[in-house]
Amino acid sequence: MNTRRRKVIWSGGSPGRDCLDACKFGKLEIESLTGHLSALHLRDGRAVIVALDDGAAAAALQTDTEAMLREALAHGLEAFVSCSFNDATAVAVALRDWRLNGVVGVSSRGEECELLEEIVRVREQPTINASLQVVGGESLSPEEEILLKRAFGDCSAVKLVKQSTGSAKVFCAFASLLNSRVGPIPLPFFVKFDGRKKIERELDNYRQCTTLHVPFNQRPNLDDERCLLSHASGVIVGNFVEQSESLMEAIDRGAGRDALHSLFEGALRGWRRQPFYDSQYVADGSVLQYLRRSRPGTYNVYRQKRLEKRQLSAGASVRSFDELDAMLKALPAIKYRYGTTHGDLHGNNVRIAGADAILIDFASVDYGPLTVDPAALDVSLMMDTCLATDGDWIRLADEVYELQALRAPAVPPRPERDAANLLDALHYIRQTAFAVQFSDVEYPVVVALQLLRKASYGGDGAEGQRRRVHAYRLADRIIGQLADEHLRTAHRTPDAA
Repeated sequence: MNTRRRKVIWSGGSPGRDCLDACKFGKLEIESLTGHLSALHLRDGRAVIVALDDGAAAAALQTDTEAMLREALAHGLEAFVSCSFNDATAVAVALRDWRLNGVVGVSSRGEECELLEEIVRVREQPTINASLQVVGGESLSPEEEILLKRAFGDCSAVKLVKQSTGSAKVFCAFASLLNSRVGPIPLPFFVKFDGRKKIERELDNYRQCTTLHVPFNQRPNLDDERCLLSHASGVIVGNFVEQSESLMEAIDRGAGRDALHSLFEGALRGWRRQPFYDSQYVADGSVLQYLRRSRPGTYNVYRQKRLEKRQLSAGASVRSFDELDAMLKALPAIKYRYGTTHGDLHGNNVRIAGADAILIDFASVDYGPLTVDPAALDVSLMMDTCLATDGDWIRLADEVYELQALRAPAVPPRPERDAANLLDALHYIRQTAFAVQFSDVEYPVVVALQLLRKASYGGDGAEGQRRRVHAYRLADRIIGQLADEHLRTAHRTPDAA
């Protein structure tokens, strides 16, 4: 259905004989652009080159050029600007102002032959299917709609069903294929739209961290040809996890232990075992070293403002997050294991299908202490549970996040307790965390940071807001107790010891 993309759209100064010969050798065709990009340019073009003769930058780097580059990138064309040394600064400033630096390539004028060699090697991008019928795409931006119509260019129709309320747009997609050997109705896809940098990072995480380390049946598998980038956005497409429930739902109905075993001993085992194979993944120092993104000082301004509001709502006795961070930094160095972590493990980022726990959403994969994933899941399950509300939830959270409860396995919950299923899940998660740490300071520190992280989120109505304020109180209590304990130890005399 898609035609081969063989044209190099050339704007500006003459390409010269060397470029024409290079195109012929690479089976490409240069077409000079005299006006706006046409539908044929966007369909058949493989790249656009804006060639600026010396001194031409001021006249050429206008709004029309920016719009052309953005349109080309949205439709899957590579984009380049070639210029003289004298114009290089003006080009760099323009691309920065247009937020296209790093997306649009830059080369020296007269050396475009090297660009053409690069263009030949780049994977040919799918073209837009302008006639694709889309249902459920009302929330998509024009750029995202183009990405969708390119990603599903081999289809006649696609229906999107929204799956999340986060910053990314995630859908289950039901497509109708054209000219399929098997038939027109494939299994459902998941489709995720987000900013270009976030999608690039997540695709890199998938390719480097999952294929060889997460079992194929415990993660979504990407449809790589449908994963595309534009100038500001990107899309990831893979197989949708059908006939599944969230880990949160499984725990609420009492099926948490088998699901958690599958998660930690199945889906995550390839990552979590690495530190035991190589001593370089054992550190001596502050556990905060590999928790940079979990520390409030690295949050964006909106999350920091929400934390400030939560602090005020929590009462006059609680400390600011800057004070809490300083107290954590003052704790003594410890020995701990670190490795690859999911980075955003919560009750809805794990799907349960049959006996398998299936990891989804690899946008936050990073190095971290091995206790990070258990702590993130621990806190998210408590924050999102439906098994307790209002004052009952506050009392339960106070019990669950006592410092001693974060240091040693608790007594298993009595089965008649209203929140027994949740408490049993937390009991299992903490056993997993305690088994990989050297110091009983580590898990409380990591949990405190996860509580602050949850406290910085917005939304969730009155009950959610109440829980986030209390999460701040709990983090303050844990950190304060750890700091007091350290001071008592530091001031203890040798005789008293």
